[in-house]
Amino acid sequence: MKKLNIDVIRLVMAFMIVAIHTYPFECISNSLDFIITRVLFRVAVPFFLMITGYFVLAKDNKEKIIKYTSKIIKIYLLSIILYLPINIYNGYFSNFHIVYFFKDIFFTGTLYHLWYFPALILGLWISYFLIHKLTLKKALAIALTFYVIGIFGDSYYGLVNNVPIINSFYKLVFLVFDYTRNGIFYVPIFLLMGYAIKKNKSKVLANKYCYVFVLTLLIEGIITLKFNLYHHSSMYFSLIPLMYLFFSYLMNNYSSNAHLRSLGTFVYILHPFFIVVMHFIKGIIPISLLDNSLINYILVSILTLIASVVLDIIIKKINVYNTSKV
Repeated sequence: MKKLNIDVIRLVMAFMIVAIHTYPFECISNSLDFIITRVLFRVAVPFFLMITGYFVLAKDNKEKIIKYTSKIIKIYLLSIILYLPINIYNGYFSNFHIVYFFKDIFFTGTLYHLWYFPALILGLWISYFLIHKLTLKKALAIALTFYVIGIFGDSYYGLVNNVPIINSFYKLVFLVFDYTRNGIFYVPIFLLMGYAIKKNKSKVLANKYCYVFVLTLLIEGIITLKFNLYHHSSMYFSLIPLMYLFFSYLMNNYSSNAHLRSLGTFVYILHPFFIVVMHFIKGIIPISLLDNSLINYILVSILTLIASVVLDIIIKKINVYNTSKV
């Protein structure tokens, strides 16, 4: 049985996230783009979270989680600094309010993709608390309950937004978070599934069942689009069984490549910068081909990959230099 390279898959997932932010298939059909990028490609972030659950949370070592949290905080702060010029250009500070600033720092992120880092930190510590205070089954049940609550503030919001009591609850949630895709409602279930797969050494080899849940995920996406149910479009019921089956299969049959390991993270962090670069290029060079959403996605992806490879090489050389000095 041929092994799947987890680091190659991680990189592919990162480019799925680039697609989510660039709408590559809009040049063909808005509906097609929605189904591909905002439904099928929603497997990407859960995959990254399950990786963390499997390799970090499952170590059951508080000191290692503290160390990992410190690493994520550093990456997050560097990302905030990197995108500070873009925030200034976009007028982020023109109507500055300290409350909203702290909300962005601790929950939402100062740019649209940076929500992941505070959500990961919050979700990681919630998950750690759950598994050390409760049994794994109870921890999973609580995380799943919060995920279901989150779904009705996300892809299925249209089913509850006319119910006064329920709508009041979600309005309160949206005062703190912009979406229910956050460290409370979204992140813990995927971290804990990664943890559970590691601890239970699941032998889910019947990957054919993944296709069943890919189909149900498509059906969910079509329904939420057709009836305009979504407040956001990150959370679907089918993601839970689909990601469990896929990740279980992968972790029973995977290889890795240390040279590729950091590239997925760099692609995730850097791609909005090149979205802005392409926006400026299109403003300077009046070539109609650049207005094609698929061409735009390809160019953003190529530029991001080149920058990520260069950054990876520089960081590795710095690490080698620092090690040689010791």
